[in-house]
Amino acid sequence: MSACNSAIRAGVIERGVLAASLWTRAQSRGVVRCVAEDERFDGRSITLDGRRVVNFSSCSYLGLETDARLKTAACEAVLRFGVQFSSSRAYVAAPLYGELEALLSQMVDGAPVVLAPTTSLAHQSALPVLVGERDAVLFDIQVHASVQAALPELRLRGVPCEAVRHNRLDRLEERVAALSTRHERVFYLCDGIYSMHGDVLDADGLYALLERQPSLVAYVDDAHGVSWSGRNGAGTVLGRRRIHPRMVVLFGLAKSFAAAGGAIVLPEHALAERIVTEGRTLIFSGPLQPAQLGAGVASAKLHLSPELPLLQAAVMARIETFQRALAREEIALSSSDCSPIRFIPVGDEHTAIDLGAALLERGHYVNVACFPAVPRRRAGLRLMLNAHHTVADIDGLVADLAQCLRPRRGSGRAPASSPAWTAEPG
Repeated sequence: MSACNSAIRAGVIERGVLAASLWTRAQSRGVVRCVAEDERFDGRSITLDGRRVVNFSSCSYLGLETDARLKTAACEAVLRFGVQFSSSRAYVAAPLYGELEALLSQMVDGAPVVLAPTTSLAHQSALPVLVGERDAVLFDIQVHASVQAALPELRLRGVPCEAVRHNRLDRLEERVAALSTRHERVFYLCDGIYSMHGDVLDADGLYALLERQPSLVAYVDDAHGVSWSGRNGAGTVLGRRRIHPRMVVLFGLAKSFAAAGGAIVLPEHALAERIVTEGRTLIFSGPLQPAQLGAGVASAKLHLSPELPLLQAAVMARIETFQRALAREEIALSSSDCSPIRFIPVGDEHTAIDLGAALLERGHYVNVACFPAVPRRRAGLRLMLNAHHTVADIDGLVADLAQCLRPRRGSGRAPASSPAWTAEPG
């Protein structure tokens, strides 16, 4: 046992040293932990270290963060209710809470909705209430870290929690069938759109599986699917169909929705009442503040208006522009699913950092994804497309990316600022 503990400690130390080394290098190249220097934001570009660059790191896919209606609503809410309302909603909530929950419910065909200060805190409230001691939990190996953060509490209560292969509903069904013989219910935790590679849940397949496996309960974090996809912007799951009786869906309101907080969409009011009453982070955490609620109400009204499909079409046009540009340059993505999140696999962490720095020098800021955000030797470039980007922005990024990825000719030696990169296959 002592030797085993020593090996575990050594592994933890090694991981920590590697992560610190990589992030120190990435910070020295100016690609992580940056601070924008702008006096105002336009949604398209930011200033980093005195250089104006096109920002491909924003998850505000519809570009609503600069919409005058949302900004005005946030300011008006502050004028009416102050800069903060400092009370747990277990006791008293600001007036806009009820209005925003009602509007969000309209977006999902009347299903009950519970607001939380963040999506992460929503998971911490919902899962411990929903999952019982006689249940089991299966989670997609790539489900968001904020979902996995709730698992330790479930394990302490004796609930078995087991990872399943990514986006493999066939493997999921095998495990559900096996666990159903010993457990009352089997929860499956997954994302609607996976936040790193942008691959999409097979929602139709999941609904079919729910019909075949009566003990299965689906818990879907659709934070990255909300707003830009689905009817009323209700995302990749609820934007095409009503919520299943054995399903819970989480919305993120701090991304494309352009407000703040998380929304728990439930199949029945009794479950919503339980989460409001028992959810730990809803009892003890601070609430959404007036400016956030005001922007949220304005955004929800826009989502329920005829304008939304036009905004969604603008995002889809940018996704298609990016795909055509990649095809011309023969650059591969880790996922070909339709999503505004794009991931170019590189492999080696140092190469990915250098590639991100080279693109920054050329006027494009993208996210360098390396350990521990992704597994070792699975580094890459993560970028997001939004309505602020122009065709020229997208074509310019892909052209420079292709130039950086193309192996250098001639002597085989390249300047230190332009390594001879070759992207690994996905």
